[in-house]
Amino acid sequence: MTVTSEDIARLAGVSRATVSYVVNNGPRPVSEPTRQRVLEVIQQTGYQPNAVARNLRLQRSSTLGLIVPDTHNSYFSEVARGIEDVAFHRGYAVFLCHSGSDINREIQYVNLLKAQQVAGVIWIPGSSDFEPFYQLKSNNIQTVVIDRISSDEDVPTVTADNFNGGFLATQHLIRLGHKRIGYINRPVEMSHSRGRFEGYQSALQTAGIKFDKNLVIKGGFKLENGCNAAHQLLERNAPPTALFAYNDIMALGALRACYETGLKVPDDFSIIGFDDIAESAFSCPALTTIHLPKFEMGQQGANLIISLIENQPPPAETSTPLNVELIVRESTGPVNEDLLLQEKS
Repeated sequence: MTVTSEDIARLAGVSRATVSYVVNNGPRPVSEPTRQRVLEVIQQTGYQPNAVARNLRLQRSSTLGLIVPDTHNSYFSEVARGIEDVAFHRGYAVFLCHSGSDINREIQYVNLLKAQQVAGVIWIPGSSDFEPFYQLKSNNIQTVVIDRISSDEDVPTVTADNFNGGFLATQHLIRLGHKRIGYINRPVEMSHSRGRFEGYQSALQTAGIKFDKNLVIKGGFKLENGCNAAHQLLERNAPPTALFAYNDIMALGALRACYETGLKVPDDFSIIGFDDIAESAFSCPALTTIHLPKFEMGQQGANLIISLIENQPPPAETSTPLNVELIVRESTGPVNEDLLLQEKS
């Protein structure tokens, strides 16, 4: 037989309203002993609240949509884990959509999420086109954007300090004596990639090193794209002695290019990435990178969207970019003076 809220109330010796307050975390407070008694009965009976009835009562859904560009990249899975962690504890389920960085697919998912009547959407755009946000907004669906910034100040955003990350990565290589520092950028410019690139340029300028556009190349989102881009840089007449990649996936691909070229990392060539995905600590050599607080970014995104849905003030911490950190491992080292002498001769 199906267990009802009436059964829980009778077994726990409380009112149905009290059961509702415990299940829905409010709106009225419940003493801790009473709460624990109700929760014990719920666990013993296997009671499952009626989600449809709850949504009708609250006049909103308890489901969030999450649109990400690439589920293969563990950067996005870590952000998603932070989102799901907060959502679960606050009574929301998460509907995951993989866009493949395709704007048309993003719009199709927007239509699907509208049909599902989700309470809100957390979106990590795969391009600079913010049309999906405006479609959601026009349908009164609260939306939060993660790690992308729009020129529209009305777009609720959670992001990290990408500029400082780009500066720290390049500064680290400069302090190791590198002056010819290559950069692999993403194929489509967006706010976060622009921030990292501008940080790279600023660090060069601060050190008095002239920016060389011939040391900059665009790569795709896959390991082979990073490998191919690094090969192209290494084959140029005046190749770099070190490389800063837009993300760890590109940097790991660049490690393969060095292996195929016969360069030893970091003895002959240095590589630094960005994101600090789990795989970066287990490459050989282990990848020096910029740690991006991915899990925390997801948590902030979830807290922000739920505060908007529930008409609560936005959490204070979401108003400023999250800090990043340089993680020094094995893939960066001092510039190889012998190689520099060979180039000059």
